[in-house]
Amino acid sequence: MKFRLATLTAVALFASSTSFAGVVTTSSNLDFLAIDGQKASKSLLKDVRSFTINDNNTHQVVVRVSEIVREGSDRSLFESDPIVVTFQGSNEDIQISAPHLGTDRDAEQFKQNPSITVKTASGKALTVKQDYLKQEGFLPGVNLVENLSEYNSSGAVAAVPALATATLPATVATVGTNGKVQKGKVTVQGENAAEQMLQYWYQQADKETQQRFLNWVKNQK
Repeated sequence: MKFRLATLTAVALFASSTSFAGVVTTSSNLDFLAIDGQKASKSLLKDVRSFTINDNNTHQVVVRVSEIVREGSDRSLFESDPIVVTFQGSNEDIQISAPHLGTDRDAEQFKQNPSITVKTASGKALTVKQDYLKQEGFLPGVNLVENLSEYNSSGAVAAVPALATATLPATVATVGTNGKVQKGKVTVQGENAAEQMLQYWYQQADKETQQRFLNWVKNQK
């Protein structure tokens, strides 16, 4: 009897804990590009368009709106620039949605004034902060996380300062007191991002390129 009671208690506790988890989904014309500072991947997404949260903390996603729109008898694919969306989490399921864009005119109006809605399963509209994510670099999609980190350190409308840090996957060079190159882990953070990237690329170069770079730096003084 005691064993059965303990089992039922454990099941009840498990059910109560899992019931507080909420699934965040999107409308069919939205895709997740990033979730809480990380590039959206299979490890973050529950399926193609959803992920799970179980708290009431501030969350941030980057989404893209994609629709087949028509202009007269012609049809074309509209893809918005990445949009940063910041909202408060909930224990309920949440849907992030964009309005249906049927025509080229709809798409143009959305481009000028994007409108992303975040609602709970019970219909409660959550407060949303949104902004376009400016993309920089030769391949902006590849630099999504770095661009988002810089955005979050900028104090912009939908910025979340706590997500303004991204760690580079490689080691970088620093110069010790003995003048020799030492390796260490570098973190891209806030306004130091440019400096850290310089260190990163310095470490990737061969010895001859490193020396040419050091000579160039000396000539800039």
